[in-house]
Amino acid sequence: MKYRPLSDADYTRLGQQLKHFETQGAMSLERLDGFFAALVAGPEPLRPQECLSFILGEAFDDEKAFSSMKALEQFVDLLSRHWMEIAQALTVEGSYAPWLDSDGSGEMSGVAWAEGFVQGMTLLNEDWALLFESETGQELLYPILLLGLEKEAVTEGLQGAEAPPVPRQELLGALGPSVEGIQRFFIAERRRLEAEAGEDLV
Repeated sequence: MKYRPLSDADYTRLGQQLKHFETQGAMSLERLDGFFAALVAGPEPLRPQECLSFILGEAFDDEKAFSSMKALEQFVDLLSRHWMEIAQALTVEGSYAPWLDSDGSGEMSGVAWAEGFVQGMTLLNEDWALLFESETGQELLYPILLLGLEKEAVTEGLQGAEAPPVPRQELLGALGPSVEGIQRFFIAERRRLEAEAGEDLV
């Protein structure tokens, strides 16, 4: 599918629009990127249009949130193009890099991105369980969950609870490869299920 990559001006506009709805619970651009990464790489790719209520928060039900239907369509277009950029990046190994905002001191925590990813996982919770049950899947999820959840929540859901602390920069560097690995896992899982379905028809 062809798409128009977002320019720097487009990203500025998207970030500003999300910031405008911040008080109504809208996602930040960093959180949105993590959320979309989960939607693209997960068990069943979900489009932005299907998840507007999660992205906009209370603004989703606010009839005055957008000045016109065209303004809403332009916003959805920006979302869709960013979603496509992630999808395209994930087709080339090593190309996806998470969008991480820095704080006033120039440091990146990655927490908002990881929280967005975890939120994306909740949309198809039962299907994501396949990844949690896999030893490889747990390794892929570990840096994401360690950043996006409280330590207690991570250790309850994953093996190796007593593993030593991992430097934040190492966790941040693992996010891109983890998302790529997660996508490969679910692609393989879908192919396996399709093959089994084909055998049942023979």
